[in-house]
Amino acid sequence: MAAFEFGSFHQNPHNRANPPEVVPEPIVEEAVLEMAARPAPVIQEPILTMKIYDSCRSKDCLTPQELGPARDLSGDPVRPPDEARSVSVDNLTVGRIGIMKKQPSPFRNGFWDLEIQYLLAYELKYFSADGQHIDIQPAISTVTRRLSLFGSVGRNISTFTDLLGNSGLILGNGEPFVHVEAKAMPLTAELSRRHCDGGHGSHHRHVFVTFGLFSIVKLYRLASLLVESRGFLIPPKCKNLAPTNPCDFFEELHFPMDSFSPPQKKEFIAGVSLDIPADGVDDCLCAASCELEE
Repeated sequence: MAAFEFGSFHQNPHNRANPPEVVPEPIVEEAVLEMAARPAPVIQEPILTMKIYDSCRSKDCLTPQELGPARDLSGDPVRPPDEARSVSVDNLTVGRIGIMKKQPSPFRNGFWDLEIQYLLAYELKYFSADGQHIDIQPAISTVTRRLSLFGSVGRNISTFTDLLGNSGLILGNGEPFVHVEAKAMPLTAELSRRHCDGGHGSHHRHVFVTFGLFSIVKLYRLASLLVESRGFLIPPKCKNLAPTNPCDFFEELHFPMDSFSPPQKKEFIAGVSLDIPADGVDDCLCAASCELEE
């Protein structure tokens, strides 16, 4: 019996009477979630940022009277094919934005007069009298806009930074910087009638386009600001958006009833859809019918 007295029994991992003690792992995830749920303290931090001093937006309808005829990449008016009877515009983009002028306003202190040129690049698609596609031509149009925005009174200083390389970069001479965003959309495109060119007997036509242009212009300066902060931004964990199983992805798609039965005018304007979710088909059909009845 002495061999089994307390303290004289040898620990054996194979002895079922005394299994090894299991130390529970600390619950790290719960602790992290608890810390994340606490509101971060608000602190004041200095930052160097691009402060907007003034901005404006514009919506312009650009007509042939302002744009003139569509031009090819060399700047000459495009020459449509002789057999072309209609034309359309495709792949319209704002190809380039240029600041042609930026100077203090002579009439309002602190304001800056701007002259901004937009170059619109697009393709002209020509069609014959029976609707057959004939040819595609690259074309451009330019338009200039003038405006005045508040940019404050500049100081005759130069700002140096080596952010973009060891050679450094000197920014500005007291002028505000210009930031422009623009989006264009095609409205119409027409072929002009044939006419005589300068009395030499040569006949040619032009293409006249009408575009809509949305733009936002901002004047900003580099400024040191003191802001309230809750610390550094911790980005969320990246998610794998690609489906691991294509069939699983397909099963989650709605059944495109709108493609088989396009909505009528009333339903289309109201935004009512008959697309059937992957689950709850009967409930979906009932809900859609109720929406239509209302």
